[in-house]
Amino acid sequence: TEIDQFAANAAAKLGMSKREALDAASTFATFGKAAGLTGSDLTGFSTKLATLGADLASFFNTAPEDAVTAIGAALRGESEPIRRYGVLLNEATLRNEAFKAGLTASTTQALTPQQRTLAAYRVILQQTSDAQGDFARTSDGMANSQKIATAQFNDALANFGEAAQPVFTELLRGLGSVLGMFNDLDPA
Repeated sequence: TEIDQFAANAAAKLGMSKREALDAASTFATFGKAAGLTGSDLTGFSTKLATLGADLASFFNTAPEDAVTAIGAALRGESEPIRRYGVLLNEATLRNEAFKAGLTASTTQALTPQQRTLAAYRVILQQTSDAQGDFARTSDGMANSQKIATAQFNDALANFGEAAQPVFTELLRGLGSVLGMFNDLDPA
């Protein structure tokens, strides 16, 4: 499926392991389904928000799972966690957006949970435009390179399972030794 293809490339494109990308997309799909989305609309909703989680984490130097959690909270109606990422959600903003999107007949109409989710989605995308695409733009930097390596390591461990764990443990010990030698060098 499209979600599996999205997750298969998540380590290099988002700094998320396949499992993390699937979990994020699944979390967002739950909200999308509840809001009445199906098919490609649901897939786009889910993958766009999962990608946004990686971009927000990159832009604000946090963990992708923290950004995904904040986006999920915003879709549930909790505005505080997403503020960390520069998104300000309040009832007036959501009602105005629902009206602009044609979800309601007026800005004074109370929002259903479905309307609230779709309005929040639109506002989140609008208010995060500066962060969108940040992971791709900065993937060659130290922080995102580290996220990519960690995600690739987790994918490899998941692919090879418990049998490969001793090999990976030895590789990490060797890497630790090499990094330790670098730490002992004179900065000059």
